[in-house]
Amino acid sequence: MGMSELQEMADIQAKQIEEQLQYPPKDYSKGKVTLYHGTSTKYLDDILSKGITPRHDKDSNWNENPSHPLMVYLSDAYPVYFAQQSVEVEGGDEPVVLEVLVDTKRLYPDEDYLEQFTRIDPKWAEVEEQYGYNMSMEDKTKWFRTNLTDYKEHYVGSLFGLGNCCHKGVIKPKNIVRYSILDYDQILNYSDPTITLQNYQILGGRYRMISAKTMWEKPLSKESINLQE
Repeated sequence: MGMSELQEMADIQAKQIEEQLQYPPKDYSKGKVTLYHGTSTKYLDDILSKGITPRHDKDSNWNENPSHPLMVYLSDAYPVYFAQQSVEVEGGDEPVVLEVLVDTKRLYPDEDYLEQFTRIDPKWAEVEEQYGYNMSMEDKTKWFRTNLTDYKEHYVGSLFGLGNCCHKGVIKPKNIVRYSILDYDQILNYSDPTITLQNYQILGGRYRMISAKTMWEKPLSKESINLQE
């Protein structure tokens, strides 16, 4: 590879980084905020008529770490990935992402954020030492999921640190702004994340850009529909 090709690659990377810097974390501390939900078109008609509902007693897409039955999971970074996973687990149909406008009064942290954050939080380490806790990652995640409503004040940290959070109860159809049906064959070109605190701090700008811009445009989007027009 010659110098001209290397310079071209460097210019492309610099442009990508500059563009990603235009998508810093938002202020999610109050009012109504824009977030995203990834799922399968299998559920799209029901969602548009009834809203995005918690799974309740339905099986979770994540068998080893099932979602909270009373929560809808939202993201500003990984809806494309979650849409892909929904299609892969259930088969057929197409991945779809939805943009929603939700009240922060109904937001809670993602249990995966709480589990990962408490690994490095010295205050939690003191609690574990004081009370003799020695839970595995799986047990701690399950414990936080069970007690999620006790940690509501951490939803901002969950979004800022991991890019994900939970919404308690149904997200009504009137709060769904738009949706995009994705080209499954294009997804791995844009979204193949490791959902960790470290990954989000390094690549959060890229994933926020995908959520706010890229997943609404071709070639990743096959069809984008604005429901508020």
